Amino acid sequence: MRILATIKVMKPVLAKRLESLEESATLALNARVKQMVAAGETIYNLTAGELDGDTPAYIQQAVAKTLHLNKYTPVPGMPALREAIARHASDFYDVPFSPAQAVVTAGAKPALGAAFLALLNPGDEVIVPTPAWVSYNHLIELAGGRVVEVPLTDRWDLDVRAIAKAITPRTRAIIVNSPHNPTGAVFTSASQRELAKLLTGRPITVIADDIYNKLVFTRSFQPITKLGFKPDQLVIINGWSKSQALTGWRIGYVLAHPDVAAAITALLSHFTGNAAVPSQQAALTALAAGDVPGKLETLRHRRDLVAQGLKRIPKLNFVTPGGAFYFMIDLRTVTSDSAAWCEQLLTKYHVALVPGEAFSAPGFARLSFAADDATLQSAISAIAQAVTKKD
Repeated sequence: MRILATIKVMKPVLAKRLESLEESATLALNARVKQMVAAGETIYNLTAGELDGDTPAYIQQAVAKTLHLNKYTPVPGMPALREAIARHASDFYDVPFSPAQAVVTAGAKPALGAAFLALLNPGDEVIVPTPAWVSYNHLIELAGGRVVEVPLTDRWDLDVRAIAKAITPRTRAIIVNSPHNPTGAVFTSASQRELAKLLTGRPITVIADDIYNKLVFTRSFQPITKLGFKPDQLVIINGWSKSQALTGWRIGYVLAHPDVAAAITALLSHFTGNAAVPSQQAALTALAAGDVPGKLETLRHRRDLVAQGLKRIPKLNFVTPGGAFYFMIDLRTVTSDSAAWCEQLLTKYHVALVPGEAFSAPGFARLSFAADDATLQSAISAIAQAVTKKD
C-alpha cells in the first residue's frame, strides 16, 4: 500500500488544438437545466434547439419493422437513401443532384466538420456572419481554418458590403444559414443575390447550413440555389433533426460536388463509418412522406404568442423571426452584462435562455419557442417580472 501511495499521477498532455475548444454552450446549458429539473426544480427551459414533441409515429413504426437490418452500409449511406435525397433535393432546390453528390452523416455536425476538413488548409479563412451558431467557429478552427466574423445588419440580414471588405486572398468559404440560428431570420433574397454576384468568379465555397429550411413562416423564403449561386460553389448541409424531431437519432447529410462528396466520404470512413442504420431508415421514411414538418402551424402560433408577450415588456427589443424557432432578444437597454442577466433569470426567475455571448452577440439572449403554450406564457411572465423588477 505504501508503494502505491508514492506513485505520482501524471496529468495528461492534450493537443494544442483543444486549448480554445469549449463544450457547446447550448448543449451544456440544456444539460444543466435538465439536471435542475431532475432535482425537483421548476424551470421554464427555452434553451433547446429541438422540437418538444416526439418523433412522428409513422417514422417510429416504420423503423421498428427494420431493426433486423443491422449490418454496415456503405459509408456515404444506403443507396436507396442517397437516391431519395438526390430526388428530394432536385425537386426542392430546382437543381439536378445525383446520388454521388449526397453523403449521409451521423447528424449535421459531422457533415459540417467533414466539409471543413475537406476544404480548408491551415490558415484558410472562413467568413462567419454573426450572431452565429455556437459550433461553427470551433469546427473551423479544428480543421485548421481561421474564423473571420462579420456582423449581420440590425435587422439580421447579410451585410454584403461588410463581407466584401472582409474577403482576402486567404478566404476559402463563407457560411450562409437561412433560416438562421440564433435569430430566426430569413435572409432577404436581395442580400443573397448581392452576395452571389460578389462571389462570382472567386474561388470561395458557400457552406449553406439549411437545417431549418423546412421551418419557414414567410413567403419570401427561397432556396439558396434560386438566388444566383453556382451549384458547384455550394456545399449544402441538411438533415431531419428540426423538421422531423429526429435530434437524438443523429442523422444528416451533405450535398456537394462529387469530388467534395468523395473527399468527405473518405474522411468519414475513418471517423464514423456509416450513420446508424435505424437512423437512415428513419430518414428514408421521412423522405418517402415528403419530409413535411408536422408542427409548422403550431410553431407559427407559438411564435406569435411569444411576439405578443415580448411586445408588452418595456425596454426589450426584437425582430420577429421568419423561420426556425428562435427569438434573439436585445437586452442592451436592460443590462450591460447579458450573461450575468441570463444567469440571474435562471436562478431567481426559473427561466432558461441562452446568453448571446454563446453566439458572438453579447447584449442579447436566444429564446427557443419550441415549447408548449403554458411554458411559454409562464416564461414570458417571469421575464417581464425580471425586467421590471416587480418581485
